[in-house]
Amino acid sequence: MRPLTRTRRDNGQVYTREREVEAQVREISRLPARQRRERLLMKGQVWTDSARLREETLVYFAREFAAHGDENTAWQIIEVLVERTAAHIQRKLARWRLTSEDADDCVRDLFAAVCDALFDRTPSAEFWEVRFWVCLDRRLWNLIEKRQAVADTEMNPGDQAEDGEEERDSDRLFGRIADTGATPQALAEYEEALRLLNHNERTALYLIYVEGLPEESEDPNRPSVARALGVTGRSVRNYLRRAKDKLMAWERGALTA
Repeated sequence: MRPLTRTRRDNGQVYTREREVEAQVREISRLPARQRRERLLMKGQVWTDSARLREETLVYFAREFAAHGDENTAWQIIEVLVERTAAHIQRKLARWRLTSEDADDCVRDLFAAVCDALFDRTPSAEFWEVRFWVCLDRRLWNLIEKRQAVADTEMNPGDQAEDGEEERDSDRLFGRIADTGATPQALAEYEEALRLLNHNERTALYLIYVEGLPEESEDPNRPSVARALGVTGRSVRNYLRRAKDKLMAWERGALTA
């Protein structure tokens, strides 16, 4: 198995693959060439399938095939990854006010970035073999935010009010941190930030930015954050305000758990 060479910024240690990924890579590497290819290109597997390969495993072999000149197989493995991530990406895009054209452009730009990373032989691209979903979500958020910023400017030409800019920044930060992602790895990226919030602040954040509930509602039959927590709408807004202050400070590096 090709060893990783990328090091962590915090302590300089080399990144390591998860044990399940290492086991899958070793298992597939022992197969004859034809069986190896068939195993890697199995499509349509459900999340609970015990034989399902991890995305990081697919990334490893896509990069290996490309490095050894078999770009055809590398592209076929990338197609498997595209198929797996399509629904996840669409759920993410649906939470933003993008036009269908901008959303389509984000998808194209995202997969162009993924392909560039998978064919990149430098250590910086190895993180895709370690935390695939974290890498994918980071790239997608960056693309979405850039396009949303352009859309906001076009809708509100001229100078933007500082309060409005701060509100948009906090909304985007809330959206990133509240997103549970497709795997535990994506949520783990923000574990430190979530520990800064108390139970009510975390719950309010989740119900609004993940479940899409309103802060409060006069309709007794409509679920709301206030009703779920048994508090007033004013209390919910206070929870969100305190959460915003903590998380913005965390993003600036001024607050740690």
